[in-house]
Amino acid sequence: MFAFAGFALARNCTPGLRYCGSTLLDIGNYQGQIDQALADAGVQEVDNGKSALFFCQGGDNGVIQFIRECTVGQCVDAGTGNDDHCA
Repeated sequence: MFAFAGFALARNCTPGLRYCGSTLLDIGNYQGQIDQALADAGVQEVDNGKSALFFCQGGDNGVIQFIRECTVGQCVDAGTGNDDHCA
């Protein structure tokens, strides 16, 4: 039972909101989905997708879709319940 304790902290994105890649990495194990969303959009990864902006489609795994790339370090976490955005 204790082997799964670490997984309880991860959560999915909220459907309908926009997220910076860095925010997605803070809330859960999104690196694989970030990599796939960038590849699907034909976008070359610059900083592991941390500065990219994604739309949360939702579902059991918190499916995301690439929106746009922000300047490195310029994707703004707007806080819980708000859309992240490029500065």
